[in-house]
Amino acid sequence: MGLARAGSSPAFPTNEKPYKDYKVDQLKISTNELEDCEVEMTVELESGRLTAAKNAAARKLARRINIPGFRKGKAPYSVILQHVGDETVTENAIEELGQQVYKEALEQSEIDPFAPGNLVDVKLEEDPVLTFKVPLPPKVDLGEYSSVRVPYEAIEISDEAVSESMEHLRAEHALLEPIDRPAQFGDVITIDARGILDDDNEEENILVDETDFDILLDSESEWPMAGFVQEVEGMIIDDSRDFEIKFSTKYDNEQLAGKNVLWNVTCKSAKSRTLPELNDNFAALVSEEYKTLLDLRIAVRKQLEHSATLQQDREHRNAVIEEVLKKCTISYPSIMIQERIQELVKDQDRRLKSQGLTLEDYLKIEDQTEEEYIAALEPEAAKQLQSSLMLSELVKVEKIEVDDDEINEAIEKTSLQFGESAEKIREMLRKDSGRRSLELDLISDKALNKLQAIAKGETIELAESDTVTQKHSHSATVETDQQDE
Repeated sequence: MGLARAGSSPAFPTNEKPYKDYKVDQLKISTNELEDCEVEMTVELESGRLTAAKNAAARKLARRINIPGFRKGKAPYSVILQHVGDETVTENAIEELGQQVYKEALEQSEIDPFAPGNLVDVKLEEDPVLTFKVPLPPKVDLGEYSSVRVPYEAIEISDEAVSESMEHLRAEHALLEPIDRPAQFGDVITIDARGILDDDNEEENILVDETDFDILLDSESEWPMAGFVQEVEGMIIDDSRDFEIKFSTKYDNEQLAGKNVLWNVTCKSAKSRTLPELNDNFAALVSEEYKTLLDLRIAVRKQLEHSATLQQDREHRNAVIEEVLKKCTISYPSIMIQERIQELVKDQDRRLKSQGLTLEDYLKIEDQTEEEYIAALEPEAAKQLQSSLMLSELVKVEKIEVDDDEINEAIEKTSLQFGESAEKIREMLRKDSGRRSLELDLISDKALNKLQAIAKGETIELAESDTVTQKHSHSATVETDQQDE
């Protein structure tokens, strides 16, 4: 964690003492506040300080290397310098000196860093000058967030949507029976299918290469492409067909529009499909809790309303956040956006590994360099970071808290979802880290609910400090649900 040469890795101050053979006086420090919550701190040293540091560095080097004619650590400075070179000695001296000077300069200037600083420049003139870049806490001015209004439309589930869901349930409970006749519309066939673009056998031009997958012969189906089911209608078991279909020139995917696909299809099995009648018996077939078809329709409508409400809440929350951010003034040190980008990279890496891929594989597929991929992530990372900082400030301004009872209730609700593993999950969530994670989730949810209430124009009690410009202090940020989108 060395704070060394210009451009070196960030480092926190160490507790090392100044070199014992040099008396430390007050440093000559000048500061220049930069944009984005950073300050440039320039420290001028007396030449004797660097000389003492070089002597100390040389002694350490002498204990690690063999110099002919001398025992380890016993060679004089001039011999060490001649053996390893002045550049190596100076570099090691700056590595040590930079850490100590950084700590002293922070204490003397009373700067409170938000994160590790960087040594960005070193000038080794008559009086050496070290320049550090120090990140400061982010700043958030919420502005007139209480004036934000975003309409929230009432959820209405149409009878047609309910009927469509009932038809999906019928399809899930359809009776499938083997047939030995040619397949016709309404039947289900199991096929092996291979589709190649433009009759080109190159691997990257293979559109479909699947085995043993079922397809419903629906005359209106356009999967895997329009006209496919019409070509496989009439197939019998072990029948194979070769045919060619052309994508429409107006097809949504421009890379496929107007292209030909050569298909080879083999029928593995065929079944007739009989849908159950929509009556009370069908309702009981879906679940014993439904005594009549009306009970099932009511339950289906409620489920559709619940799903639609969840989706609308997500969309409304995101819209509210966007509007509130327009009112805010937010600044933060660059290290925060870098860290957020790395979090996104790690999240993507975990998702890819769950699919048996690596990030390197993904970049090859997307024909992207790692630098291009990182650059493409920055807008989303910035959006997430700004949202989190805004919500954290809102939590502070509105004095949003959760009590132990709320956390305990959340532990129970969460753990019960894991069935047989409930007790194990409950124990994990009761630990400090688990409770803290749940607490942050609950606080975040309360903050979002507060913003939604404001945006809907509902009667709310705002903290008195809402009318005063607020500045963000160094505190944990609250995450939003935007990154789950």
